[in-house]
Amino acid sequence: MSVRRIIAAAAAFLLACSLYADNDMVRVRKAVGRWEVSGDISVVEAEERALMEAKKEALRKAGIMETVWSVMGQVSTSNGDKFSEAYSNVSTLAINGLVNILEKKVEEVWDPNMKRMFKVVTIDANVIKTDVEEDPTYKLEVEGIDPVYKEGDLFECSFKVHGSNSHVKIFWFTNDEADLIYPNDFEGDQLFTARTRYHVPVTDDIELVMAKNDPQTDVEFINIIILATKKNYPYVGNKDFQSILSWIYSIPADQRTLYHNSTVIK
Repeated sequence: MSVRRIIAAAAAFLLACSLYADNDMVRVRKAVGRWEVSGDISVVEAEERALMEAKKEALRKAGIMETVWSVMGQVSTSNGDKFSEAYSNVSTLAINGLVNILEKKVEEVWDPNMKRMFKVVTIDANVIKTDVEEDPTYKLEVEGIDPVYKEGDLFECSFKVHGSNSHVKIFWFTNDEADLIYPNDFEGDQLFTARTRYHVPVTDDIELVMAKNDPQTDVEFINIIILATKKNYPYVGNKDFQSILSWIYSIPADQRTLYHNSTVIK
């Protein structure tokens, strides 16, 4: 994505770290997940899904009932072609638990009885547990994200938060990159009033222009996370999936609500 802006990030690191203070951490060893490599599932996809199964097993070992959120995308173009490779990198496995991987071992295992090949992932991890539950009245409503964009299209959407005045952050993920597209240097953080609809971009100072990172690819799959929080939690971490998702789920569950969607640029 090409964005005509410079991203600003300024906050105290100790604030982000303090979010973990009220949580318990459990060390889990040798949590195993596996997934079959088949005609429809590539080696890479099988490894991704085996990793998700290993994370689920880590949650079970830590005594947490998992809620699985994973995204499978399939988009039809005007000529009828289907893209089923939009398996999302944006997946989380627990509302009340977060898996931080310490060590990972990946193997290909042939099952002689089933005569099938499996990707097997074994992890050691720290699982962060919290007893804080989500606020069922705190919801984020988003409209206007199209399933398909052409290069050069402008990205626009709108949102409304229910339950509390909120601070909002918008994260953008491709397979290779992640970015914080709001707030930015031209659009500062602000407190958005509950039950009021706002538009993205928030001001007329910038445009968000859809452009593939690699012009040689036919399509580029994008995942978008819009996060609302009752307090302002500045993001000061690395711009990668694991860092961002870990930060989001370190915020107390009753203080956050989020929206996820996926789209493509063709």
